[in-house]
Amino acid sequence: MILSKLDKITERVGVPVQIVADHGSDLAGGIKLYQENYPEVIYTHDVTHAMALLLKYRLDADDRYQSFIQKCNICRQRLQQTELSFLSPPAQRSQCRYFNVERLTNWGINLLNSPEETLIKLMPDIEPSLIYPKIIEKLGWLVDYEADLIYWNQMVTMTRSLETQLKQLGINFQSLKYFQENQFEFVNSSLQDFQQQLFDYLTNQCSQIKDKEAFLATSDVIESLFGKYKQFSARCPFKEMGQMLLTICLSTMNLTTGVVKSALEAISFADVKEWLVEVFGQSMLSKRKTLFSANIDDTETA
Repeated sequence: MILSKLDKITERVGVPVQIVADHGSDLAGGIKLYQENYPEVIYTHDVTHAMALLLKYRLDADDRYQSFIQKCNICRQRLQQTELSFLSPPAQRSQCRYFNVERLTNWGINLLNSPEETLIKLMPDIEPSLIYPKIIEKLGWLVDYEADLIYWNQMVTMTRSLETQLKQLGINFQSLKYFQENQFEFVNSSLQDFQQQLFDYLTNQCSQIKDKEAFLATSDVIESLFGKYKQFSARCPFKEMGQMLLTICLSTMNLTTGVVKSALEAISFADVKEWLVEVFGQSMLSKRKTLFSANIDDTETA
């Protein structure tokens, strides 16, 4: 499936210089098959996904982190609709929770370092002498994770540092040198091992670079566009790839009255409808309306 799609794209636009993607089994397998026909193509493991995957491997096996996650979920439920709700841990999205580990670690570290007098000012309707006992009752468990939070935060800091490097400078022949010159010094052997995993990832990606050019390390831009598309398409009654795809183009430009005026003068709505039918065919909503209207027409009234 992936290979056939890549072949069709090649027929249309030519052989790509580079493919940036995650390492999902189907996707990676298809790309590697494609490389057998076009060995000059560079396949880069998207750094955002790669870093999230390294964190997942490490934290999935960390019993302390898993218990921390569970307690965060329980804490969030218990603080809902209470005067302490603003102290709740951030919501976790199961599909991308390892992309945003720092949201939880930062929350925990910041809360543990919050001045008591500031908390008192933020809850003027509660007797000051009652505030601290309430916080201890609901959030006292967080103290047991203080050292863990610092450890997890250091791991995330390493991944974000490499992400920033590659997203700003790209992957090039100096990437490894830059990483080594800016790597962190740790006494903790576990953190040293984790940093070595980052170095191994970078070494693997750089091994494909044969000249002094810089290559992409992430597909964040296109994924951001699809994220905006999902926000628009969420308004549609059916989840289908249809006319709402046009919103992707709108997300890349600065819409002004002049641009809108020129578009309305150059392209008629009839032209757009004709293009939609040609490219996408009849929409799911249109098919449903056609079917249901036919049922109404066929219904005999008493």
